[in-house]
Amino acid sequence: MKVSRRSQRVTKVITETISKKLQTKKIKTKSIKIEKQELIINSNEENLSILRNAAKLVHLTGMKIGYPCLCTSLCTPSHTFRLANYTNEKFLEITNQNLICLQKILEYNIQYGFYFFRISSQTVPFASHSICKIDWAKYFSSTLRQIGQYIKDHDFRISMHPDQFCLINAKDGNIINRSIAELNYHCRLLDEMNLDSNAKIQIHVGGLYGDKMASMDRFIEQYKTKLSDSVRRRLVIENDDRLFSVKDCLYIHEHTRIPILFDNLHHACLNNGETMIEAMKQCFATWPYGQRPMIDYATQQKGKRLGAHADHIDEKHFELFIRETCDLQFDIMLEIKDKEQSAIIAVPYAARERVHDQTINIDPANYRYIYENTQRLQDEINERKRKRAEKKQLNKATDEDDDDDDDDEDYKAKH
Repeated sequence: MKVSRRSQRVTKVITETISKKLQTKKIKTKSIKIEKQELIINSNEENLSILRNAAKLVHLTGMKIGYPCLCTSLCTPSHTFRLANYTNEKFLEITNQNLICLQKILEYNIQYGFYFFRISSQTVPFASHSICKIDWAKYFSSTLRQIGQYIKDHDFRISMHPDQFCLINAKDGNIINRSIAELNYHCRLLDEMNLDSNAKIQIHVGGLYGDKMASMDRFIEQYKTKLSDSVRRRLVIENDDRLFSVKDCLYIHEHTRIPILFDNLHHACLNNGETMIEAMKQCFATWPYGQRPMIDYATQQKGKRLGAHADHIDEKHFELFIRETCDLQFDIMLEIKDKEQSAIIAVPYAARERVHDQTINIDPANYRYIYENTQRLQDEINERKRKRAEKKQLNKATDEDDDDDDDDEDYKAKH
């Protein structure tokens, strides 16, 4: 009995000693983790400060850098739905959802210094379709004015770009009418935000239809006779990668005075021997006094068709591009698939070259955490949505089984 009690006391002492050591180790480990997290946070804050400073420097030179339509780190401001499922309630719900997301993206962009943004054409789904009978501009008037005021208060540059089916040089009158309705929708959206004519709507010239000159003349005629003054004051055309070069756009400008938006990748694919700088200067000369020219910037995606946009910014190419164009004044839209992720890297390069400050830290690794963290959160949200959808589907299947059982009972009762 004495031996047993002594053994119990020894065991208790050993257990308590081990427990204390483990507790001490946990505290030390936790302390080390906290210190590491604090170092990461402090480092991230320092890098974010550098990025914001770079953005301010670029902005002071007059250049605004941005990306189109959606922010991969946040939400999608271009939700839509099938025409067959159209209801007024669905229309209002989706439009409201898109406008809320648009506001979030603008706030995000201000935080990181992106002062140029292309609003999605799908912001108000089916707005130009005959099925839409709601006066959406009136219904969302207050929200649109608030967004517009936010844009003006923070000195944003805004643009829009209708889809490729917007063809005002088409031979088919129905296509022309639908294209005009689409342009009117884009224009009204910008008008309801109370944005001035610096907010542009860009389109391509259109199709060849077997005769380039006739197609350009048809564009000129439709522009002069079919488009409203409101649309004309916002419209710009861009050179494309297959059909209409900068030289072709200049011909249209001569007859319409419409400004030309320069696209560097399209010019590399289709040109008339002009250098990039020569073509840019020609396009910039078409813009009216007081309006800063806009350009689209992209690089070729390796292994894809000619003119396909790259997934991520080519840093060496962008650095050289900014250096070569440092004497030109323009706003730059990054048509790169990962959107704000490439913009985060582009801003410091632009600041270093245009402000001539070689001390700006442009190591992409220093900014990658900005979108990686938000991307992780978005992935978690998507995973929760997926699980909810699976649960909903499972419940639906269970309900159907219950209904079948009820049918069997009804059958037995009747027979």
